Amino acid sequence: FQSLYARANSWSPGDSGGSVGGGATVLDRWALSEAHRVAAEVDAALEDFDTPRAGRALAAYIDDLSNWYVRRSRRRFWAGDVSALATLHECLQLVTLVMAPITPFITERVWRDLYVPTGAGVESVHLAAWPKSDASAVDDDLAAQMSLVRRLVELGRAARADSGVKTRQPLERALVGAQGWARLSEELRDQIA
Repeated sequence: FQSLYARANSWSPGDSGGSVGGGATVLDRWALSEAHRVAAEVDAALEDFDTPRAGRALAAYIDDLSNWYVRRSRRRFWAGDVSALATLHECLQLVTLVMAPITPFITERVWRDLYVPTGAGVESVHLAAWPKSDASAVDDDLAAQMSLVRRLVELGRAARADSGVKTRQPLERALVGAQGWARLSEELRDQIA
């Protein structure tokens, strides 16, 4: 997905407008925050020789990245949004590096497909430096808010399914009663809508 849309939009990792730049959305900030959180968690788990914990953290993040970030950002990828492409690229790089000890062959293939051709990395993921998680990039408040957003979307889909209303059919209105709703930014409320 990353390489397809990067090629289609003639984007490369050195292009201006990086993931943390002016075009970064709340979804971009959340994806990067969670990538740094999972990198720290995997590092701690592997230090304790706890590969199942590391695997669970990685699996959960990959699911979140694929089924929330990428799906919610599809239109941005189609349009060639530099910030979306840079964010996904950075998230994949972190995940590939911390997954390398657990899944060496898959990560090597991803590394060679995404990072070697761009000159942005060493020849092998197994020769790259272990990533340092940036604690300042982890936003616990944003994580809690995004968790609420995702839960409300999930409940909305369940309510639609129960009532037989198709997902793509617009609703005239939706009533939301959730603790924390008032603290959600307009951008997060738009994700629910």
